[in-house]
Amino acid sequence: MLSGRIAGAKAAVLGVLNAAGTTARLDVGHVGVVASFCMIVAMLVLMTPNSAEAFRVIGSPGAWVRWDAAARFVEGEERSLDGGLRYSIETGSYAGLRDQFNWVGAPPSDAAFEAAVHRAFEHWEVIDVASGLPAAFHFVEDLETPAIDEPGIPGVPSSYLGLNAGAEIDVFAATPHAGPSFGGSVVFFVDTVANDLSLTSGTSNYPGFAITGADIRINPAFSYTLWFFELLLTHEVGHTLGLADLEANPSSGAVSGFLDDDASLSSDATAGATFSNQFVGLIDVIDPDASNLQSLLGDIDTVPGLDSPDVRLLMESGAYEALRFDAQKLQNDEVAGRQFLYPVPVPEPGMGLMLTAGAVTLMGFRRLSR
Repeated sequence: MLSGRIAGAKAAVLGVLNAAGTTARLDVGHVGVVASFCMIVAMLVLMTPNSAEAFRVIGSPGAWVRWDAAARFVEGEERSLDGGLRYSIETGSYAGLRDQFNWVGAPPSDAAFEAAVHRAFEHWEVIDVASGLPAAFHFVEDLETPAIDEPGIPGVPSSYLGLNAGAEIDVFAATPHAGPSFGGSVVFFVDTVANDLSLTSGTSNYPGFAITGADIRINPAFSYTLWFFELLLTHEVGHTLGLADLEANPSSGAVSGFLDDDASLSSDATAGATFSNQFVGLIDVIDPDASNLQSLLGDIDTVPGLDSPDVRLLMESGAYEALRFDAQKLQNDEVAGRQFLYPVPVPEPGMGLMLTAGAVTLMGFRRLSR
């Protein structure tokens, strides 16, 4: 459990974040100014697909983890949204990464696999169809930077403090941190200085912890179709941004409650209606922590609840088949989670089309600049 205050106190949360019964490891200390440590391992267990929506973020109230919007240097390396979040892959070659996985049927072509990896990141950059909101960040392919797997040392909290080497996000074909029964995992480090974050909305000196690098491991022992691999990687990219699994257990003190505007577990019908509605406009872009949201702390991985029919999501483990044919993989609640961590002003009525056109032009420029 989290003990003490984030500023001026000592806090500790121990465990491992996984999709089956989530706990997390998050150690925080204060010496003069806040010095912080955070390690999260977000693991996907391949299990019977369920359905769910809403969002959870990693950390604790007043101490969420996110990427800094302002240029930030950690041990001489730039680690922020400034200039885009750079990602690299093991071997530096899409063909080399692809060939480490087992495939159902013939392996995808080099071009098809590369496109699937790109899309896994680009899904998070999408302009939300319902609200017209763009993402406040973008990803940049950086294969020139060698991917470096930094697993940390279990039981040594300080090993997750400071710089996570390699690109800002690295992707590996490797046994997940919790073991071979897991489909994927993410581990990230945080900076030693906290409570000085810049938000994408312009707020400065915001409380919380700056991510300094994240490593994604996808299990090479499993067999994949290309569409499932893409969805799995998309889910894991959500963890690198600071989003937790929806079935995570907030009693650990390392993830938020189930954040929504009107979630109700009284019946399958109300769960389907209230877990899936749009509420991104309720996010306070200047002070997200002050947003008028309910935080459900009890077990909602139930029926009625996360497993009710007609409740759709990306950030619940093992729920990807329901999204296979959706053009937009982010549902209303993932969009709200993105807005909570990386807020952008909500467009005035009639501005959605203008934002869409501008962002499409920008995306075209990014593709040309690769």
